[in-house]
Amino acid sequence: MSQCEYCKVPFADSSAVIRHQAHHSGCKKKRDEFIKTNLLVRRRRRRSTRPAEAPGEDHAPQVHMGVDTWPLDFDVSMEEFEQPEDEPEVEMPDIDAQEPVPRMVDVPDKEDMWYTRTFPESKKAGKAYGNSKTSFEKIRDEQILTGSEILGPFADEEEWELAKWLIKNAGHNKTESFLKLPIVTDRVKPSFDKKKTFLVNIDSLPIGATWKCEQIPLQGDLVDEDGRFRTDVAELWFRDPVECVKELIGNPAFKHCIKYAPSRLYDNPLGVEGSEVINEMSSACWWWKIQERLLDGSTAAPLILSSDKTRLSQFSGDKSAWPVYLTIGNINKDTRHKASSHATILLGYLPVAKMDCYSDAARAVAKYRLFHFCMGHILEALAEAGANGVDMACADGQLRKVHPILAAYIADYPEQCLVACCMENRCPMCKVLPTQRGDHVPFPKRDVDETLSYIHRYDQEHHTAQFKKEFIADLGLRPCAPFWAGLPHTDIFEVFTPDLLHQLHKGVFKDHLVSWCTEVTEGGEKEIDARFKSMPSHPEVRHFKNGLSMVSQWTGGEHKEMEKVFACLVAGNATDAAVIRTADAVIDFIYLASLESHTGRSLAALEAALDTFHENKQIFLDLGVHAKQKYFNIPKLHSMEHYVAIIWLFGSADGYNTEASERLHIDYAKAGYRASNKKDYIAQMTLWLQRQEAVDTAYLAWCTESLHIKPRTTIRPGVQTAAVSAVDHEVLRRGYRIAKAHPPALRGIPATFLEDPAGQNATVFLAVLKTYLGNKGSTYKPQSFDCFDLFKRVTITLPVIPEVSAPLKLKNIVRASPPVIPVAGTRAVPEPRLQDFALIRTAEANPVTAATALAGLRVAHVRVLFTMPSYFPAPFKTTGPLAYVEWFTPFSRPDPKSGYYVLRRSTRRHKPYGEII
Repeated sequence: MSQCEYCKVPFADSSAVIRHQAHHSGCKKKRDEFIKTNLLVRRRRRRSTRPAEAPGEDHAPQVHMGVDTWPLDFDVSMEEFEQPEDEPEVEMPDIDAQEPVPRMVDVPDKEDMWYTRTFPESKKAGKAYGNSKTSFEKIRDEQILTGSEILGPFADEEEWELAKWLIKNAGHNKTESFLKLPIVTDRVKPSFDKKKTFLVNIDSLPIGATWKCEQIPLQGDLVDEDGRFRTDVAELWFRDPVECVKELIGNPAFKHCIKYAPSRLYDNPLGVEGSEVINEMSSACWWWKIQERLLDGSTAAPLILSSDKTRLSQFSGDKSAWPVYLTIGNINKDTRHKASSHATILLGYLPVAKMDCYSDAARAVAKYRLFHFCMGHILEALAEAGANGVDMACADGQLRKVHPILAAYIADYPEQCLVACCMENRCPMCKVLPTQRGDHVPFPKRDVDETLSYIHRYDQEHHTAQFKKEFIADLGLRPCAPFWAGLPHTDIFEVFTPDLLHQLHKGVFKDHLVSWCTEVTEGGEKEIDARFKSMPSHPEVRHFKNGLSMVSQWTGGEHKEMEKVFACLVAGNATDAAVIRTADAVIDFIYLASLESHTGRSLAALEAALDTFHENKQIFLDLGVHAKQKYFNIPKLHSMEHYVAIIWLFGSADGYNTEASERLHIDYAKAGYRASNKKDYIAQMTLWLQRQEAVDTAYLAWCTESLHIKPRTTIRPGVQTAAVSAVDHEVLRRGYRIAKAHPPALRGIPATFLEDPAGQNATVFLAVLKTYLGNKGSTYKPQSFDCFDLFKRVTITLPVIPEVSAPLKLKNIVRASPPVIPVAGTRAVPEPRLQDFALIRTAEANPVTAATALAGLRVAHVRVLFTMPSYFPAPFKTTGPLAYVEWFTPFSRPDPKSGYYVLRRSTRRHKPYGEII
C-alpha cells in the first residue's frame, strides 16, 4: 500500500500515486515545487564542481553535440540539458571554433502546448446519466453471489498460469499427453487431470460477445442432370456488433484512453487558421459533425470496420478466410494499434464460397451480392441502435446513451470498390471517369441517395439505353443491394480511409515511382542496384547490399527503408531536374501523410507536395516512360487526391493503416487455422478464438489492480479559459546513453592506432588534442604512446514530438567503432570500421540556414568516442566521454538542380579540420 506524501491519501501502488499527483492540482503544485527546489540544488552543486574556464573563453564560439559532454561518471542513463543562450547572428566563415570546457548543463522543459475547444455545453455531448456497473463489476458480483473464485475453477494463480500456457501453446493432443506425464500427475496434481476437464474449465471463464452461425442458401443459374437449378450453402459466422461495442466502451482497462465527446485542438491559444491539430478521431471533423445531428445528451461511438480476405494455407489446399474486424474511434489510436490491448474485436468471418452453382458470367455478380447480404446481416442491429441509441455502461462507471455509427472502413482498393458497389476502374469516393484519374482537378463526390436510386431502378428492370449509360458508363455502379442502405448517419462514400501500405508505400512509391525513375536512369536497373550497394552503412538505414533486384519478398518495411534514400540516389544520376522534383514530391507526400499528428500547416504542405508532383509528372512521358499507358490513370495515384479531406474528417492516417489488419490476421485467422484439424475449420477457429479471449481477458488484471493504461495526453488544471483549455504532451528530457564501462577490446588503445588510416583514421588526433588541452589552460602534451579507452556508440534520445511517437524514431545512434581484424586461424571475418556522420549544434551563424530547421547545425564525421586517460593531469581525471570529429564545410546555397546541399570535407593546411567536443 502506497500513499501520497502531500495529502496522505492511500493508493494501491506507486503508479496510482504518480497518476494522482499528475492530476490533483494541490499535490501537483507541491510536487513541482519539490522537483524545482531539488533541481536548483543539483545545478548549484554541479556548477561548484566545474573546473575553471580558460581566460577569454566566455566570448569563444561554442560547439556541442546538442547534448553536452559529461564531467561525471557514466552510471546515469539520461540527463536533462540546458540550451545555450542565443547569440547575435554574425556570418561565420569556415574557421576554427574553440570548444568550451566540458560541463553539465540543464535544458528547461519545452512544454508543447495544445489548446482544446470542447463541444458546445448546450448539446451535452457524452452526458452521463448516473452510475452504472461495468461488465467487470457485474462479473465480480456474480462470482460473489455464486461463491466462485476470481480465477474461476482454477485452484490458485500458479494453476491459472499453467492453464493459460497450455491453451496458448499446446494443442489438444499435446495437452492430453502433458497431463498424463508422471511428474504432472504425481507432483503438480492440477485440478484438471485430463483434456476434457481442462477445456470445460476454460469454457466456464467469462467471455465476450457470443458467436452465431447462419446457413445462407444459394441458388445458381446452372442446372443439374434433373433440370433443377444447382444450389449451395454458405456459412456466415458473426457476433452482434452492438454487444461488441458494449464490450469495448465498457472495458475498464480503457478507462484512461477513451473519449465520449468530440473536441477541437489548436497549437495556438487564439485558434488562428492553420493552428488546428488533427490526430485522434475525436479531434477531427466527422465526430463534431455527427454530434451536431444527434439529440442532446447523446454519445457517439464511431465504428471502424476493416475486412480483408487472407490465405490460410501456404503450400497446399485452397483455404481462405475473410475476417471482419470492429473497433471504436472513442479509444485512442495508440491503444487500438496494439494487438495485445484487444481493442479490436473480430466481428465475423464472411463466407469464402466457390459459387460452383453459378455460371462464369453470373458468378462475379453473385459474389458481390453475397458479400453485401452477409455484411447487412451482421450489421442489422446497427440500424436501430445508431438511430435511437442504446444505454451502455462505460469504462468510467457511468451510464450513457450511445449511438454506434459506422464512421470508417479500412480496406484495400478492390474491397473499397466492393463496399461502394462500383467497378474497379472507378473511384469509390468520387465520380471521376477512368480516363481522368490522372488529372489533378476536383470531381463531384458520389451521392448516397443518387446511388441508391439508380440501384433501385436497376432492380426494377428499367434498363433503357440511357439508363445503362448513366448506371455503367457515367457512375460505374454494380447491381447489388448495398448493406449500408439502412445505416443511419453513414455516408459510405466518405468512410474509406487512407491505405498507407498499399496505396503509398507499395503502390505509388514501389510499383510506380521506382519503376519510372529506373527507366529514365542511365544504366537502368543495374545502375540503381549499384547505387544501393554503394550506400554507406548507417544504424537507422537498411543497407541493400545485393541491390533491389535480388530482394525476393517485399514488405512495407523494405519500402520504407528505400524511401529514406531513394530521392538522393535519383538526384545523383537524373538528367532532368523535373525528375528529381517529382521524386521529392512523392516522398514528401508519403512522409507527411504518415505523420501521427497534423496541423493546418502540415496539411497545406501535403497538398503542396501533391501539386508539385502533378506539375512535374509530364517529364516521365516526355522521356518515354509509359509507352503503353499514355496517361497517369492509376487508382493509387488518384487516391492521393482525397488524403487531405479524409485526414480532416477522421484524423491522422496512421490510425487506419491496413498494416494493423494484416497483423490481426496472425492472431485471428492463421493461428486459429493452424490449431484446427483443417476440416470445418471456421467453426473450430471461432471456438479456439473464444478460448484465447477467455484467458486473455483483462478482468483478472482489473481484479488485482495490475492493469494501468495511461493517457497519452493530460489536461493541465488551472490553464483554462471559457472556450479553450491547454493540453500538454509527455515530454522526455533530451539526453544520451553510453556504455557504463568500456568494452574490453577498446581499452588502452594507443594514439598511433587512432591516427592510423587502417585504424580509426583520425589522422590529426594528437594535434587536435594538444590544441584542446591548451584551450583549457593545460600545458600537458599528449604523445603517440598515450592510450585511450574508447566507446563503440552513443545513443541520443530526442524529446517526444506529437508527429512521431515510435520510440525507435526518437533515438539517434552515432557509431565510432574501430575495424575488427580476426585472429589468424579463426572463422571470424574482418569487419570495417563504422564511423557515422552527425549534425552538431554550434554557435556559428549561417545566413543560408537561418530560420530553418538546420539553423545552428553543421555536419561532422565522428571518428572517435573516448575518455581521457586517468594519468592526465587535472582537470581531466574525471572528465566524461569526448568525441573527436572532422568537420564538413558549412551549409551553402542548395544545388539549383536537385535542391540539396552539397558538402565537402573542411581542411586546415591541407589536413582534415578536426576538433574535440
